[in-house]
Amino acid sequence: MSIAARLSRHMLLAVAALLCVARAQQQESVAPATIQEIQRRVREQGIRHPDTLVEKMKEAEARLEQGELDTAALADTTDSAALALEEEIEEEVEDTSIYERIFRGETIDPDSVLAEIEIFGYATFRQTEEDVYRPAEQISVPADYLTAPGDEIVVTMWGRINEEARLIIDRDGYINVPRIGPLAVGGLPFSVMQQNVVDRIQTIEGVQASVSMGALRSVSIFVVGEVEKPGQYTVNALANVTNAIFAAGGVTKRGSLRSIELRRGGRLVATLDFYDFLMSGDNFSRYRLKAGDVVVVPVVKNMAAVAGNVRRSALYEFKEKADLKALIELAGGFSPAAWLNRIQVERFEKNTYQAVLDIEAPSAELLPEFEVKDGDIIRVFQIVDRDKNAVYLSGNVKRPGKYEYREGMRVADVIEEFDDLLPETYFSYAVVHRLEPPRYKERILSFNLLDALENAESPANIGLRPYDNIIVYNRDYFEPDRFVTIGGAVTNPGTYRLLANMHVKDLILQAGGLTDAASTERGELYRRSFVQDSVRTRKTSFSVQSAMKNDPDHNMVLNKLDHVFVRQKRGWKETKKVALLGELVYPGEYVLLEGETLGDIIDRAGGFTGIAYLDAAIFTRTSVQEMERERNEEYVRQLEADMARLSAEMASKGETEAAQAILTQQQALLSRLRKTKAVGRVVIDLTDRRSYDDFLLEDGDTLYVPKLLNTVSVMGEVFNPATFQHDPRRPHVRHYLGQSGGIKETADGKNIYVIRANGSVVAGRRRNITAYRLQPGDAVVVPQKIRYVSGYKVFMETVNAVFQVVSTAAVVITAIATVQALNK
Repeated sequence: MSIAARLSRHMLLAVAALLCVARAQQQESVAPATIQEIQRRVREQGIRHPDTLVEKMKEAEARLEQGELDTAALADTTDSAALALEEEIEEEVEDTSIYERIFRGETIDPDSVLAEIEIFGYATFRQTEEDVYRPAEQISVPADYLTAPGDEIVVTMWGRINEEARLIIDRDGYINVPRIGPLAVGGLPFSVMQQNVVDRIQTIEGVQASVSMGALRSVSIFVVGEVEKPGQYTVNALANVTNAIFAAGGVTKRGSLRSIELRRGGRLVATLDFYDFLMSGDNFSRYRLKAGDVVVVPVVKNMAAVAGNVRRSALYEFKEKADLKALIELAGGFSPAAWLNRIQVERFEKNTYQAVLDIEAPSAELLPEFEVKDGDIIRVFQIVDRDKNAVYLSGNVKRPGKYEYREGMRVADVIEEFDDLLPETYFSYAVVHRLEPPRYKERILSFNLLDALENAESPANIGLRPYDNIIVYNRDYFEPDRFVTIGGAVTNPGTYRLLANMHVKDLILQAGGLTDAASTERGELYRRSFVQDSVRTRKTSFSVQSAMKNDPDHNMVLNKLDHVFVRQKRGWKETKKVALLGELVYPGEYVLLEGETLGDIIDRAGGFTGIAYLDAAIFTRTSVQEMERERNEEYVRQLEADMARLSAEMASKGETEAAQAILTQQQALLSRLRKTKAVGRVVIDLTDRRSYDDFLLEDGDTLYVPKLLNTVSVMGEVFNPATFQHDPRRPHVRHYLGQSGGIKETADGKNIYVIRANGSVVAGRRRNITAYRLQPGDAVVVPQKIRYVSGYKVFMETVNAVFQVVSTAAVVITAIATVQALNK
């Protein structure tokens, strides 16, 4: 993938994430159509998992709704959404083989591969850790290991003598064996030394012996050149060149993997090819290191890229003379999708210009002789003529896809019988999309599908060619308005598909049948007729009862776009209910009669109990709740617009710090407003029969009467918001503010207000609010001080008022929950 393509993909992801974050900031859900479009565009960039991005968008949206994400974090969220998917894609690409990509039908473009190509072999050193690649102390010592001063020999004797001795070979090559004396072992192969020592000990009558190696001697060596940590290293005597390179952190990308030198005493002992280790596992154990050895990693001199349709695209180092066949073999050979008619080599000619050479190979085995040079880029392209012997079937069929093309093949050879088709197939018209050579212009051949299937010799049974695509249509494609609708007194009114020979009764039953409110006599059928350019609608009345009994005069056959309406019974009205909860003699749900009032329902419920606290009664109405919700939404929209306008004005005047402060308050306010739920409470004084006796009820009304309360709540900007026991001797607001630790510096002390138990509010600006006498169930609210900048006082006072509205609503909800909890 080119750099431009990668940037394009990253920008697409960032824009997509930003789009959804912006929509979320405006409190709009991410529309399904938007998500689908983003997924489509992301897939076009070769990404198979767009759901990851969508989940990031939804996460950002949820965080914005909960007020956890501010404007300053939007950029980070956008980047994280894009980068998270980028990381997933990169991991996926690294783990994907050429075969996975071929079998997924992906196009393997050499230039896309070159954009992310790596040098072969260097990944081996990525996770090198100290001591990991040092030879293990526990491995068996080879028989040809030459013992030398510093090695430890372990001698074990048993029989008449039971003894173990750990002996170090001295500088003269001797060990001093108990009961035997000095023995010369230095410079002997381990197996020879072992046998010599055992033979000498077993000359003692009745004694058996075994000899093994203990701790091996250490040798000091040097690793220099293009390694991550060149320097002097101490390794044990079993270490080889491979261990030394790993101990030094591996070869850098500037270093050669194929010309590693082992020097001893100033002479070149061996030149090692690390590719032997990478490809065949040869770890050069035959080249054991000795004290003073130097491992040299020179700079790489020859490298070429092999990219595209080979089994392992990479940059490969090669020796002085290498041909194209050798490089392709290093890359694992051609993939099955490789196009050998044009293997392209891009070459730097004499440090003067870059040339392009095209090579044609008869087959993978017969590559022409071609010498590869340093800096060559070898591109192996993909076969373009895919499925050259295939035809395609699509549309309203059971088994769409590719079919093998055979000479003389016709439509009926692909669609062999009616059972190959899905229901609702349109038989009058089907097409074959054909690419006409030599320019491969698209041509459409239409035919009658029914004729083609019923008569193999019919001209409709078109002869096929490679690449032809047979398309079979569903009836809805040509008749999109084949539906009918039903409304009125049926269980599930709505739109239904028009089926063959469908009658009025069928539609009523598909709609779940008649409701209890349905009139068995009155039904209406509305039918459209088209006369030239005009549309007329005709109404036909029918008996519902007769239609359900299959009377042909009433159970009429339906046409497309027909509308059936079932009338309700005369005088029918839906049952209305109200709920009386809490401290009533007979609490519960009551059916509401026409014109019934709150006083009537309370009488039917037996009145209030002796412990009912009428001052704290809560009356809620569904219609009021809906109006509150609509007003709140409208106010949020208006406030958002005002805030955006004022912030822009302040920023244009250079008051950026003040604008940021206001923006922070605005976001906090909007977050609280969005979380505020409409209550629908209506304040009614139940202590006075005259105030509610004639109050007409509506469907869904609820009255909750709690038990006698003895608590007072304090909330808002105080140090200890809490609920306290009401003290008749000290009923004033100031007392309970003191109980709560006093007000904070952020509190607006001039606007403290009281929400009484019955839901009414004692204005916060009345004088001496702290001297107000509280009753059980009352709540004291201390609002937050709103800091504003001069010139915007009116706007911020509006914000302050909204804060109080929000706080009031919150207190009402809290009060309801508190009262219910106290009465459980």
